[in-house]
Order: sequence, then structure tokens, then C-alpha cells
Amino acid sequence: MGSISQRKLADGTIRYRAEIRINRQGTIYKESKTFATMRTASNWLKKREAEIQDNPEILLGKVKNDKTTIGDLISRYLNEVGDQYSITTIRSLRVLLKLPISKIPVEKFGAMHLTEHVRLRKIGFPQLGLKDVKSSTILNELQHLKSVLNHARLLWGISVKYSEISDAMLQLRKARQISTGNSRDRLYESDELTKLLKYFTMVWERGRSVYPMHLLIMFAIFSCRRQAEITRLELKDYDKEHRVFKVRDLKNPNGSKGNHKEFVVSDEVDKIIDLALSPKYRNRMRLTECDSKYLFPLRAGSISTEFNETCALLGIEDLRFHDLRHEGATRLAEKGLTIPQIQQYTLHNTWSSLERYVSVKIRRNVLSFEEMLHLIGEM
Repeated sequence: MGSISQRKLADGTIRYRAEIRINRQGTIYKESKTFATMRTASNWLKKREAEIQDNPEILLGKVKNDKTTIGDLISRYLNEVGDQYSITTIRSLRVLLKLPISKIPVEKFGAMHLTEHVRLRKIGFPQLGLKDVKSSTILNELQHLKSVLNHARLLWGISVKYSEISDAMLQLRKARQISTGNSRDRLYESDELTKLLKYFTMVWERGRSVYPMHLLIMFAIFSCRRQAEITRLELKDYDKEHRVFKVRDLKNPNGSKGNHKEFVVSDEVDKIIDLALSPKYRNRMRLTECDSKYLFPLRAGSISTEFNETCALLGIEDLRFHDLRHEGATRLAEKGLTIPQIQQYTLHNTWSSLERYVSVKIRRNVLSFEEMLHLIGEM
């Protein structure tokens, strides 16, 4: 009745998917859940099979959901359709699974619980290692939760107080308890970029890391790629003749799975690709044991960790790896490219989504590509 399959994630992590599939009198019942170990997957499968055997009405969907929690809905949603969405969406839902809101029964969940969740998120959960978060982060989490509830009522036939939740979110926005994020306008100063490139080059040359952070920084700027996208670029998708590179499962509000698009490869990016493929860099990067089919066979999470720790070490404040994408888009605008031309690099669908990535600041002494190459000893 049940089976367990092994899945390998993009970062090399192994997960075990336990699935129950029953065909009874033409009615197909399916249920699945993913676990970190084979043992936990097997235990869940045995327990669930026993529950179905004792209560066959589960197969007909007639069991009341009075014991079903918000966490149960989130877990089922992640198992069934989670791979269709971005890492950000999945991460937000997994955070919600750790919080008190996930323990609330679905039939009781309403505006009061939503309001309490917002209050608690603003305080933080030190016992869970979760700090207080901004109102924009809470809004994103609740929007993802709202999608789960909508999915549950429309496709699983589960009764939820959807209208009450929607009205509560609207009122929370009016009361400024949750809100969209402010446009970030943090760009790199030349001295900051110089410090970072020099430091990471020194670390690489001394053999202290398998992550060529100096190359990754330059690639992020001139390709305008997100951190996770950089580690998902497959070598077979680089069309050197036509100077385009395909990004698979590009982040999209309507779902990332299958959203493949090509971005224009500039002369600068082509040069960085050649460097990344040279034995000097390639051989050491492969020590991570990530799949060698990628241009940068590295783990995205480790990139941000190393970047953030180095910024703290060098005394560089309020700087994120994602700001490199802002830097790249702004440089394209400074070169005089039109909006459609910039979109060929950044792959934004609309100007409204691209606008927040382009700064209108007047800048001087912007570090050129040639100067960067000189700093990393590749000129």
C-alpha cells in the first residue's frame, strides 16, 4: 500500500518521500510526506497505514478535520506542490511549522490567531533561535499561509475561515502591523568592493576556502543573478556562440518550476565563466562534492554565510550578497541601456519589478571590471 522513494535535493541532501496510494472502487487516494531519514519515513508509513486500516472513511474524505492543524495543512502542501515554488516560499512555510500558529486546529483558526501571530513574530522566539522580524517579512509569511488555506479549501475540500483571514490581513495592513518592504537602495562603495575582493582573493590564494568568493561577487554583479540562481546554472545551458545562458526554474510569483529563461551574457560575464572553468578554480570547487554539471558546484547557503561573516570581519555594515544584483542593474542603467535591454540581463518581467533594483543615485569612482580583475590578480 505504501512506498518510500529517495530524492536528492539541489544541494546534495538526501530526503525520503513516503507515499500511500490506494485505488478502491475507482477512487484513488494519495498521501505523502517527506522525511530526513529512511527510519522516520518508514515509521510514519506504518503508523498511517494502521490509521487507515482502522478508519477506512479516511479514503473517502469523510473524516472530520477537527484535529487537523494549520501545520498539517502546511506539511501536506509542501509535500504535494512545494517543489513548484521558490526556496523563499518553502523556507517561509517551514518557519511557520516551528511556530505556535502551526498547532492551531484548522476549524478554530481565525482573525484572533492571525493577530496574535503577528504580535509574537515582532517579539521574536529566542527559544527557537528566531529573532524579531520586520512587518514586511510577516506579510510575506501570511501571504504564503493564505495560499495554503486557499489550496486546502478549493482542492482538498477542507473548511477554513478564508474570508475572515482575508479581512484580517487587510485590516492588519491598514493598521500598519504588516506592510510591504521599503525599496532597498544600498549600493557598494568602491572601497567596500575593494576590501572584499582583496580579502577573498587572499583567502583563496592561501588555500583556505573552496569557494572563490571574489569570482562569485563579480559574477553576481555583471550577470545580475540571484545567489541561488548562480549555483543552479548548468554548463550545458550556456550558449557561448549566441552569448546567452539559461536559468532554470527562475523565481516567479506564479511558481518557479519550469520557468526557464535565458539572460544575455556580457563580455565581463564570459570572461568570468572562462576563469571559473579554468583548472585553478574548477579543481578546488569540485572538492565540495556538489554536482559537476554546474558552473559553480557550490552550496548557495554557504555563500551567504561566508559573505556575511566577512562583512562583519571587515567592518562593512548593512550589506547583503543580494545587493550585488542591485549593483549590477544600476550599472546597466548607468551605461545608458533602455529598460527592455536591462530586462534581457536581469530577467524581470515588468518595469515595476525592475524599478526597485535600479538606483538613481549619482555615483563617482565606480570600480570598473578591469580594476576588479587587477585586484584579484587576473589582469
